[in-house]
Amino acid sequence: MNISIRALAVAATLMLGAVALPGAPASAAAPAPHCESGASHYFCDAASTGTTTWTVTYVYPPGVTVTYTTPFASLYTSCPNPRRSVRVFYSFVSGGVTETSGTTGFLCNPGDWP
Repeated sequence: MNISIRALAVAATLMLGAVALPGAPASAAAPAPHCESGASHYFCDAASTGTTTWTVTYVYPPGVTVTYTTPFASLYTSCPNPRRSVRVFYSFVSGGVTETSGTTGFLCNPGDWP
């Protein structure tokens, strides 16, 4: 009986470990994106090649995470609310290996561009 409890615990741990949750990457192979915000929009530039997947988290409640895919190394989109804190990282495939960046944080700026 002790063996089946242990086996069940191992199986549950493996299943939970397989669940991927959105958020910041554990380790970064690519540099964090450079982002600027103005006029209630933001622009981020990546050091990626080809198709780039962007993960954007709007930190201030309710903490919504959105994923964008662009065919190039930049992202331009509107802020859902002014002065909302944003965290961004990106990933791309290079030579068959998925590269993931560090995370950049900024505030959505409703005013002039810097």
